[in-house]
Amino acid sequence: MKITLKLSPMRTDNETKVSVSGTILTVNGIDYDLSEVPDGAIATHSVLGRVSRSGDEYECAVILGHGPNAPHETRFPQPIVLENHDGPVELPLYDVALDEEEVTE
Repeated sequence: MKITLKLSPMRTDNETKVSVSGTILTVNGIDYDLSEVPDGAIATHSVLGRVSRSGDEYECAVILGHGPNAPHETRFPQPIVLENHDGPVELPLYDVALDEEEVTE
């Protein structure tokens, strides 16, 4: 099975948490069963955006919450491709701490 997550960065006060268990995609503690999308279909979902399925390959969007000092890789993320993955998904950094010198400038 293959899941492609297209990340949509958004400034939020909360870090995004994603995990996978089979066809269940969990985003911030809420489960979404991707297998409910019929094979060959494209569905619009209120949280996951455009969800598509082709056999055992799925594609959807996830809002990637980030802090005010998020690095470039978080603000302009690449899609994450998961193949036969179960467990937490490593996402780009939420925020980076500025050292004192950067804060006072």
